[in-house]
Amino acid sequence: MFLVCGEALFDIFVDGSINQSETRIPFDGVAGGSPFNVAIGLARIGRQPALLTGVSEDFLGQRLMAILQQEAVNTDFIINKSAPTTLSFIQKDSEGVPDYAFYGTGGADRSVTPEDLPSDYEIDGIHVGSYSIVTPPTADTLLQLVQRHSGECLISLDPNVRLGVEPDIKQWITRVDLIAQHANLLKISDEDFAHLYPGIAVETKVKEWLALGVGLVAFTKGGDGADLWSKHSTASVRTPKIVVADTVGAGDTFQTALIDQLLEIKQQSLDWESQLDDKRLKSIGEFAATAAAITCTRQGADLPSKNEIIKALS
Repeated sequence: MFLVCGEALFDIFVDGSINQSETRIPFDGVAGGSPFNVAIGLARIGRQPALLTGVSEDFLGQRLMAILQQEAVNTDFIINKSAPTTLSFIQKDSEGVPDYAFYGTGGADRSVTPEDLPSDYEIDGIHVGSYSIVTPPTADTLLQLVQRHSGECLISLDPNVRLGVEPDIKQWITRVDLIAQHANLLKISDEDFAHLYPGIAVETKVKEWLALGVGLVAFTKGGDGADLWSKHSTASVRTPKIVVADTVGAGDTFQTALIDQLLEIKQQSLDWESQLDDKRLKSIGEFAATAAAITCTRQGADLPSKNEIIKALS
């Protein structure tokens, strides 16, 4: 079982083409949250994920639970909370690039405490990321979880920076640095990198992460593809040509695909990091880029199945 940790919320889409002076704005609500999306993506890709988060007892929380159960995501690690469900409002520009506004202070997904963690469980991996790594008490709980399992299983990190939730860049940098000390996989987008490390060359930071023990670093560049590094190899991949509906969930899809590919390699070899040569990195990157491209052809974070990815690759 692969444990995905972090927020579960509702994305409320706003039609950006509507005049700003209009008094009525139609909304389109879609269940989401980066870790929520990754958990569902792993289930669709054939893995056995569980989601660790706080879910509200309100009617929106009940919908989140129903969706997770329908998608075959294990809900044993869900903690029921009386706090409200977080809402993320998203307005897209003419190119489908989203702008976010979060309403979740005191929300259920930000209220997970160390006491909420189960005491008896078996997992083969942990993924953490997005605002759950900087919003206490959930942030401190997840850091403790990562530290507890450091070196025991595959640990994955995607900062997925949301300055609308926590505008203090220093807090993001501190948490990323703390978690990176235990991570095997770290994905970061060019946008997030620019927020966190202005003026620092990507290659310089990648070397630091690899020196800490990260086995695979992926740097995504939207329509310009992605670069991947292991301790001894590097590869670059292009973004497939598609008609973009929006880019919501693209990074989560890329992350999901990376996790899937590393789990597959890890199952074949205990010394899995030695398998990450140029050819394997290229293959992993193309698989992830193709998966993300499929999501971008759909509105919202509608992640693909493994069969869809394989079909697109062929």
